[in-house]
Amino acid sequence: MSITGPELEATSPRVVRVEEYVDPEHPASWSRQMIALLRGGHYREAYEILDRNMPFVDNQLRPYAEALAGKENHWTLTHNWVDRFVNNTRSQRILDLGCAVGCHAIEFARKGHSTAGIDILPQMIERGRDLVDELGLADRCRLVAGDVRELERYFGPASFDVAVSCDVFEHLEDEVVLQMLNGVQHVLRPGGRIIVHTSPGRHYYWFEPDRWKLLSLLVPMCWLPDRAFTAYVRWLERWPLRRLCGEHVRFYRHEYGHINCMDPVHLRKLLEQAGLEQTHTFAIHAHPGHKDEGCLKKPWLRRLFGRKSAACRNVFGVATTPLH
Repeated sequence: MSITGPELEATSPRVVRVEEYVDPEHPASWSRQMIALLRGGHYREAYEILDRNMPFVDNQLRPYAEALAGKENHWTLTHNWVDRFVNNTRSQRILDLGCAVGCHAIEFARKGHSTAGIDILPQMIERGRDLVDELGLADRCRLVAGDVRELERYFGPASFDVAVSCDVFEHLEDEVVLQMLNGVQHVLRPGGRIIVHTSPGRHYYWFEPDRWKLLSLLVPMCWLPDRAFTAYVRWLERWPLRRLCGEHVRFYRHEYGHINCMDPVHLRKLLEQAGLEQTHTFAIHAHPGHKDEGCLKKPWLRRLFGRKSAACRNVFGVATTPLH
């Protein structure tokens, strides 16, 4: 089973003057510059700034290198959740969207699937290709430097059975997510499946143990069933605490590029708005013991909110393309 399509590399539609995206109030903050570029739709330029300021490629590769060595970590546990929704009884054609160094594409290729990955940063793809060659998977795994907003430029119609998007949606504005999902429907076969993982959840940081003002509003309602509690949290953000929308700057400081953190309700709405069917979304703590944050930091918070969707770090979505 092969995957065909033109080998087009990522190109920028015009020269972007990245200096124009410096925040004059915080001129030394490259993370703010990166966010401004992302909001402007200049993804390659944004991640080139990230790559210049931290070992971005190595950071993306390290968890998978540990996985290859047999070590369990946050990546392996997340991949296991994604793998639950892939039919491993026969070879599938799988596309890894925003693949970084291609970890998911490579891992599925190791399981016998025919895979491809696409990422905006050429440095990621170059390192991923090296890894593909080192593992002897060049006949089953193809990595492409390209833009997920223009999937039809890189892959033909109905080229894939499954598309996987891990840790991508939180870096894209809603309109870009919808643009990508429309492209996914072009490259997936009718009835094909898309599996989404996005992290961190939109509200999980509300449940940090030192946020007493927020917790004073959340703890009295912890008895509510999950759906009602989720509705309450969303109501708090929309009305009494609407000014907290600005607090997503917290993500910029320690998880670079997170401009659109999801919850299951909003993720489901986007999948349905794109015309996908059989949508199912949920939130969990996919890797307890790794990256413990929010309500997992304290036993009493874990008991109160550990099973609440709004307090979970990891958000998943599964949907299929229409058959007609």
